Amino acid sequence: MPTLWTKTADFKNMAPGDELPILVKHITQSSIRDFAELASIKKDEGWRDLHTDEEYATKGMFSGTVLHGPATMAYIAELLEKAFPLDRLMAAGSVLEMRATMPIYPGDTITFTGQLTWKESAGTSRSISYKIVGTNQSARVVAKAEGEIVY
Repeated sequence: MPTLWTKTADFKNMAPGDELPILVKHITQSSIRDFAELASIKKDEGWRDLHTDEEYATKGMFSGTVLHGPATMAYIAELLEKAFPLDRLMAAGSVLEMRATMPIYPGDTITFTGQLTWKESAGTSRSISYKIVGTNQSARVVAKAEGEIVY
């Protein structure tokens, strides 16, 4: 199956089974901290963060810091932007749903892969559906996403 790329993807040439580009992310404590700063995550007085406060996080449910869920969503959006035009991703009716299945820790390498699962063209209505999976270096699924893009 062909891999879809923004510059060459055309609705008429897309088919279920077509692969999305692969995106690999190496997670570090620095990248987790940078996301918190860029996302302007506000810290109120006395607030402790399981993403950036390493001492606090070691006592929490994940036994250490973990990647923010919105950062995982941003990585999935980055993969989608490699495959589809941004105006289609942002079009009314286009949907993206993501679910984290495991925490992502500093030191993890996450590989995001996906494929088209469905295509419909009825009259002037055209859309495709896709599924994306993120796996860590141990081949464990850490995130799943699916959605629909309206053309």
